[in-house]
Amino acid sequence: MISEVIPDSQHYNQVIELGKANSKTLGFLPFAAIKQAALDGRVLAFVEDDEVKGYALFAKRVRSGDISLTHLCVDHRARGQGIARQLVDSIVQRNRHGAGIRLLCRKDYDATDMWPRLGFQPLGEKPGRGKDRLPLVAWWLPIAARTLFDEPEQYEARMVVALDTNIWLDIREQRDFPASLAMTADWVGEAAELAVTEQSLSELSNRRSGSESVASIQDEHRTLESSREAWQMTLRSLQEEPSTSRLEENDLRVVAQATAGQADYLVSRDEELIRHSENIKELTSLPLMTPDDFLLMLQSQGGEQSFETRRIAASGMAVSTATELPSDAELSVYCHHHVGESPSELRRRLSLVTSSRGRIELLVTDSGEPLALGAMFDEEARFTVTALRGANRQQTYTAVRQMAHHLRSIAVDGAPTTITVQDQTHPSVERALRDEGFRPEGSAWVATVRTDILEYGHALPPKLIEVGWDQLTAHLVREYERYAWPSKVFSGSVESYMVPIKPEYARVILGYEEPQPPLFELHPRAAAARDNVYYMSPRRSLEAPARIIWWVSRGGQFGGVRALSWLDEVETGHPRHLYRKYRDRGVLDELQVRESAKPFGETGHLAVTALLFSQTEVFPEPIPLTRARQLFPKMKTEGYFVTARQIQEDVVYKFYEEGMRLHAQTHREAR
Repeated sequence: MISEVIPDSQHYNQVIELGKANSKTLGFLPFAAIKQAALDGRVLAFVEDDEVKGYALFAKRVRSGDISLTHLCVDHRARGQGIARQLVDSIVQRNRHGAGIRLLCRKDYDATDMWPRLGFQPLGEKPGRGKDRLPLVAWWLPIAARTLFDEPEQYEARMVVALDTNIWLDIREQRDFPASLAMTADWVGEAAELAVTEQSLSELSNRRSGSESVASIQDEHRTLESSREAWQMTLRSLQEEPSTSRLEENDLRVVAQATAGQADYLVSRDEELIRHSENIKELTSLPLMTPDDFLLMLQSQGGEQSFETRRIAASGMAVSTATELPSDAELSVYCHHHVGESPSELRRRLSLVTSSRGRIELLVTDSGEPLALGAMFDEEARFTVTALRGANRQQTYTAVRQMAHHLRSIAVDGAPTTITVQDQTHPSVERALRDEGFRPEGSAWVATVRTDILEYGHALPPKLIEVGWDQLTAHLVREYERYAWPSKVFSGSVESYMVPIKPEYARVILGYEEPQPPLFELHPRAAAARDNVYYMSPRRSLEAPARIIWWVSRGGQFGGVRALSWLDEVETGHPRHLYRKYRDRGVLDELQVRESAKPFGETGHLAVTALLFSQTEVFPEPIPLTRARQLFPKMKTEGYFVTARQIQEDVVYKFYEEGMRLHAQTHREAR
């Protein structure tokens, strides 16, 4: 039978031993990551006669709905009995709303013949690592109807991870540091692109057999590029800062070049560097992690980019239109220094907008710290974005998502249109665009802007005609609404919930803190588009993806039915674990999370349920209780103000229509 593995149990220990016995083909995974996966219910075992005959370990990607299959292992004595199929089928059953299962596997492994028999289809190949460069095959097993855009991407945009010299030495010399060696595992390569700095290459070349080692690394991995001026500027700031000035210059050079080369992370075993990781991040915004911690993070987050929601939300932010071209000093933070772009070159790109009566938008914190820049012009009902940049690398993903959404809010008035981003991009920008619904077309990224609200039976737009109303799934509807924001498609088949939220949380999480200047004031539907998390008492009955209607209880003039979101993922667990796992997505502190915890399940341990949600649209005018009860009489009964309750999607449509109608009416009266 198939069962979830409980940490530190007999079956858990057998899983560990089975993984060790097959580590040559599975690749190393830190015990902490396996234990965390077991805590999350992501380790399944086939057990017969109280003995583990096979297991599967997987990760979830919230925004895409993909499942990453990290390990699938069957004891050699039990192969050929259909155990692998049962494990894969069990993953599917537990993730029936997931988009599909994705994995990478070396082409020369015996498993290559197995994947088609299990229903997987090849998406393509890429060169593998190692001297022989044996190819890796990307495999895909669809679960829910996946995509409106043909087949899934062969390889999604990956984070760029710079490895310190000591890690490269571990890999090249096959030292006994399993976590370092695991950085080259196939499952890591799904989400992370390994990179080397010029400083590390220089250090490696000075060693015995150095030239051969350097040539091999350069052939197999990305070399981070940056202008000498850019990384030396960072180096000077590190040398002048008392907290880091005593570190070895070679180490600081690696940090500076990784920063200037736009790496998302730096992985190192250097204890002195790790000891100063917080100081380094404060100065450069570059996260510095040990191999073990990075692999644990990667497995827990499903390979997704980390967020800066807490940091940005804590400082506040505002958007404004530039009345003149920014100065060279102001533009410098937005330049692609890793390819030698100068402020004057970026200025020429911006001049394309000013000469076409376009606009330059700036996103800054309340204290004036730059976050993002966007430049766009309108020509023949098409909006072209000539520049979309983040100022701070670690905040780039979140800030660019906000700016991309803001630019779409500018384009939303009038007939349906397209918005095309034609600028040099970085993996963080590409991830942000993809998660905002943009799709790659050649060297550009494209999305549409539509304002239609469709009910079952209405004429479908081109992207949905071939699917048809009866075949629309929650994944397809959510994907379309990302691509064609702010259009809505109420198919009647999407799970929906009404969730009560306290006003003190709603003002922060839903983004209507009063009084404050509106973040996106140009259109009533333009709300904060970031992913977020909310915690509530533990529940088993919620499924995702689904729609959420937010009911703000006891909110006075700001209470009532207030907002609409997409529920992307639901996870129940210990409050401390979930807080640490999702803290970067939310703005609540650990104490606030613990306030929602209650005894749960057979063990009676404290637990909370985390609701991961996105695409929030705040109704400019909340729907008061009296009107809400007219639209949905069941709200007169007890329970709708205490806990999350399932509702029909046609009720969601009524509330959405009412929220927009109230605003339109108020707007007309004001004029």
